[in-house]
Amino acid sequence: MTTSSPFRLPSSVRPLRYHVTLKPDLNAFSFTGEESVEIDVLEPVSEIVLNAAELQVLSGSLELPSGEVLDAGEISLDEDTDRLTLRFPQGVTAGKAILRLIFTGLLNDELRGFYRSQYTDASGNDQYLATTQFEATDARRALPCWDEPSIKAEFDVTLVVPENLTALSNMPVISEDPVGDGLKAVHFETTPRMSTYLLAFVVGDLACVEETAPSGTQIRVWATRGKEHLGRFALESSVRALTYMNDYFGIAYPLPKMDHIAIPDFAAGAMENWGAITYRETALLFDPDNSAAQAKQRILEVVAHEMAHMWFGDLVTMEWWDDLWLNESFASWMGDKTVNHLFPEWQMWTQFVSHDTTAALGLDGLRNSHPIEAVVDDPSEIRELFDAISYSKGGSVLRMLEDYVGAATFQAGLHEYLSGHAYNNAKGSHLWESISTAAERDGSGLGVSVTDLMEAWIKQIGYPVVKADVDRSGPSAEVNVSQSRFLYDHLLNAEADRSTWPVPISYVHDGASTPAKTILTGTDRQFGVGTKDGWLKLNAGQTGFFRVAYSEAEWDRLKDAIATQALQPVDRLGLQDDAYALVKAGHLPATVFLSLAEAFVNETNAIVWGDLSANLRGMESLLAGTPHLEAFRDYARGLFAKIANEVGWDPQPGDEHLEILRRSVVIGRYGDYGDKSTLNEARSRFDAHAAGTAVLAPDIRGIAFALVAQAADKATYDTLWRLEGEADLHEEKVRILSALTRTRDKTLLSDLLERSLSEEVRAQDTPIVVVQAANNNEGRDLAWEFIKEHWSEFDRRYGKGGFSIMRIVGVAGGFGSLEREAEVREFFETHAAPSATRTIQQALESIRLNAKWLDLNLDSVGSWLANRTG
Repeated sequence: MTTSSPFRLPSSVRPLRYHVTLKPDLNAFSFTGEESVEIDVLEPVSEIVLNAAELQVLSGSLELPSGEVLDAGEISLDEDTDRLTLRFPQGVTAGKAILRLIFTGLLNDELRGFYRSQYTDASGNDQYLATTQFEATDARRALPCWDEPSIKAEFDVTLVVPENLTALSNMPVISEDPVGDGLKAVHFETTPRMSTYLLAFVVGDLACVEETAPSGTQIRVWATRGKEHLGRFALESSVRALTYMNDYFGIAYPLPKMDHIAIPDFAAGAMENWGAITYRETALLFDPDNSAAQAKQRILEVVAHEMAHMWFGDLVTMEWWDDLWLNESFASWMGDKTVNHLFPEWQMWTQFVSHDTTAALGLDGLRNSHPIEAVVDDPSEIRELFDAISYSKGGSVLRMLEDYVGAATFQAGLHEYLSGHAYNNAKGSHLWESISTAAERDGSGLGVSVTDLMEAWIKQIGYPVVKADVDRSGPSAEVNVSQSRFLYDHLLNAEADRSTWPVPISYVHDGASTPAKTILTGTDRQFGVGTKDGWLKLNAGQTGFFRVAYSEAEWDRLKDAIATQALQPVDRLGLQDDAYALVKAGHLPATVFLSLAEAFVNETNAIVWGDLSANLRGMESLLAGTPHLEAFRDYARGLFAKIANEVGWDPQPGDEHLEILRRSVVIGRYGDYGDKSTLNEARSRFDAHAAGTAVLAPDIRGIAFALVAQAADKATYDTLWRLEGEADLHEEKVRILSALTRTRDKTLLSDLLERSLSEEVRAQDTPIVVVQAANNNEGRDLAWEFIKEHWSEFDRRYGKGGFSIMRIVGVAGGFGSLEREAEVREFFETHAAPSATRTIQQALESIRLNAKWLDLNLDSVGSWLANRTG
């Protein structure tokens, strides 16, 4: 049976079990492979089609139930569609058979498929390991296979490796047998039915720390030998997280072991291979003496995210990549839910709003966004889905749904969904059916069915801005709410968009102890509140995925509520973020946001400061190169003065996690805005650290490095590079590389960019350097010119997709003139980036928006700042 898409495989043959033997050669950077695949031929065929890429298939044959062997008369590989076709001299009837293939491939350096990773061991010698990254469509680079998520099968894996190396895969080792020439064959237990993209193998000189969870699951954290002790925090956290998830899902983790494996070179943050999760070192390894609190949190977030995939993604898998969000958004939501359970004092749901919801709102406010559930076909389209919509918007909508039906009802629906689809595939509609059943049983919701609510939110692009008109003329306030699609470019594009959503609205007002709830199902509705003159805040708790627009009088009332901290931190955060977005879209003058920000001078919450800092940084970037930049920096310095002086540089006994994070945020921003005493203190502490007479505490080390780097001369620049070379912990190397991107010396920035493509910087870290250099007001032009000049290398390394190419392409979105827009457009017309096509359009849209913002606001912002400073 054929399919309409050249990228989808025929349904005439399905694999049941793969028996795979791979022999990697870490000297020649190649591998050989053999596989016998038990298949089910569902209808008579004369050819078998499966996926392969960058492999040389040396032979293929088919063993029939009778014992007859048919050799493939022709073997062809279509490089455009990654389809491997084996044609047989006679027809094959329906029934069981065994497909045998012999093939070879390369251990590439592109961080995908079966690839090599170079590192320096404890003795200073260069070493290599071999590892895999198969999501979304790269299992086909390691073995011929049916590389689609719905085509599940079992896997028997054997790895033939040097006797002194460790081999890991999804399942425990059955046996290790010597095979001569210093090699051993490592045989692994059969996997459950699973998708090809979740298969994994790692070969190298690895060591681990391990523990048995209360459930009996063996949990190990692996790293290159000599670094395994740095996995202790991740190990302890994994044991605790597994206990929580087993209980929450009501379904025990089904595999006998769970490995967490630190890989020196890794494109993403981590990958949820079932039972063999792979990570960047910075996402797994924690050094109590040198790691910052933010790194500790990040490790736990990533570990919890990947562990959530063991159920959502691995046990139950989406049928096709248009439901990728089901995997990623759920893991984003469940990961933070788990961290919040383990460390409630970290206020993870406020952090979720800051890190996920606001990022998704920012991207989804562009006309060139996409629905959560997007139609995709070829691999480049699939790779484009790995963005803030699939991860963060989806997670935010799930949080909204949990709030809508109630936590217990939501949990019951998840259990029903997972139980009903275990070891199989599912669609989003199956999840809604399960939660809807639970909601009907519990009587949850506000009159709109779960299915109707979610279909609107996942299939429509964008989200609404809810306008709140408050009438205070009567004995109590009457509120009229209306909705329209929020678009940053609504002033540039007159095309009407009449999309509406069912919008669950929680609201809180002055004097209320708990939020009230209603739902907006059409364009508008009216409701009363129990206050006449006090403040009113819609989207209480920021549980809804929408913006709220108020009149200036209502903004003034809310400003007072911010200043007195009458609102919860998450609501204070949400107000300033909505105001900034409304300013960017031209719904509010920029001066309203500047005035609102002044209400935060007494703010104490680290997460609120972090989110406000990001928005102030965005406005500073827009003002770069204008006459008003220094006046803005003076204004921003005034916002941070009080809190920066209160927190100081030095940790205090009993500092909580968020207090530690707050110190790094406010000291860093205060110094960045030019406070001389802060810059001098940073210099003094850096000099002592570099000389070895004192050690900077890890939580302020990155701040000190960055502030010193801003004004770095060649000697300071070289000192930072020396420290980077001496560092063994990769977190420290990234910390220093990030600091180096802050220098305002263009000669030094140019040197840094050149080094970023050399062996001095890992390929996984090059995008960090280039993107952060572009975020430096002095480095944007340099970074863009560097990207253009070295485009062929960027395309070779990252062009097949993923976060890296999208981040690199997104650099162009920081420009603010139509001339630059034309230049960027022209460049990408002749330099294709198929896996970042949408990102290019988003960057072009962002440039047009920046230019329009400057037209609308530059003069008024300048006057406001001048009048403020006299």
